[in-house]
Formats: sequence, structure tokens, C-alpha cells
Amino acid sequence: MDLSDCLVETGLTRLEAQLYLLLSSEGVMTGYEAAKLTGISRSNAYMGLAGLTEKGGAVCIDGDVRRYAAVPPEEYCSNKRRRHAEVLQAILDLMPTIRPVTEPFMTIKGRTHILDKMRNLIDDAQYRIYLALAGDDVQLVLPELERLRDRARKVVLITSPPLMIPGITVYHAEKKPGQIRMIVDSSVVLTGEIDGDEGSCLFSRHQALVTLFKESMINEIQLISMAGGSRPMMTDDSNSGQAAH
Repeated sequence: MDLSDCLVETGLTRLEAQLYLLLSSEGVMTGYEAAKLTGISRSNAYMGLAGLTEKGGAVCIDGDVRRYAAVPPEEYCSNKRRRHAEVLQAILDLMPTIRPVTEPFMTIKGRTHILDKMRNLIDDAQYRIYLALAGDDVQLVLPELERLRDRARKVVLITSPPLMIPGITVYHAEKKPGQIRMIVDSSVVLTGEIDGDEGSCLFSRHQALVTLFKESMINEIQLISMAGGSRPMMTDDSNSGQAAH
């Protein structure tokens, strides 16, 4: 995601983002000057500057000729953050009670959505997480895993060597990039492929499936230990058998 994409995520159009970057780098200018520098029509430039001003990215300087200046990025981001926080809180306060989903199996598609689900599951964990993931992919959820560890919750990770994370029980096994298996609180499982927009993962609270995956991961941990592979970095567990419960 480049800077222009980030600005669009805050609610600007592509044109408004382009004009915001232009004003930020070139300083105060008229619509005519903006049109000339960007190569867009004068009418589009004035329309874009008006939209940017309305959305808090620019201020209008009145005079013989109307000119525009960019709002400093720190101020722009602070305003957006404050407004988004207000909007999100209003959603939480006003949203009707959500009826619990009773479907035993759900499919989550797209890398962004899968990673969001992973991060939320880790943040919401009350007791423990078992996660099998390639070393490079662990970095995608490392802040969440470290927060869970800091909350004194059990984190057991099966990942590619040589990754070690202080305070987290780590077992080493070669893992294919993009593949995930995760069990949270012995009550939910998330498994599948996270790579690319075509990534797809199964999410389920079906207890039989959760039990099946948990037993599979316990067996894998036992095989790793029996093979005399890497020595797990333990938390409060004294042996590999305890770490698997």
C-alpha cells in the first residue's frame, strides 16, 4: 500500500489524494496552478480542491485569487483518528444486539480478512493459543502473540526454524509459507491458506473438528520432541507433554 492508497483509505478520492500530496510538497497554490502541475482539467482541479477542503485536507486562503494550502499531515491524521474513533464508538453504542452465528463452518476469504480474523482471535483469547505457521508469516501476528504472552496466556507455536520468541513455547518444524492452523481456547479452529487475495480459511466452532485438529497438533508436537529436534522455549510448562494440553 503506497501513500496515495493510505490517503484514499482515510476517505479521500484519488484526485483529492493527488492534490493533497501536491499541496504538501509544493505549498500554497491556486486551482489553475494545481491543474497545470498535475495535467488535469481546471474544472476537475477546482472540484478536487473543494472536496479536499471539505474533508479536512486543505484550507482555503481567500484573496483576489483563491488559493489552497495543505493541512499539516499530523493535524490531518489527528483529526481523522478522532473522528473515526467517534464514529466507531457510535456504531458500538447504537448497533442492535447481534444474533449469534450458529453455523458450524464458515469460510473467510482474502488475505486481509483472514489476517484480521487471526488478530482478533488472538486478542480475544482467554486461555491459550496453538498456532502452526511458517516463520515469516509469524511476523504478521507477532505483536498480537506478544500481547497475549504479556497477559500471561499460554502461546504454543509450531514454526520453521530458527525462530524463537522469548516467553512463548516454540517447536521447530518446516512449515509451508501461507498455510495456517490455529486453535483458540480449545473452542475454535482456523485453518487454510492466507496467501494472496485468493486465500481461503475455514473457521469453525464445531467441537469434533476442534478436537481433531487439537489431537493432530499434539501428535505433531510429540513427534518433534521424540525426533530430538529443537528444544522448545517454554513458558510455565515443564515438559512437552504438559505443553500439549
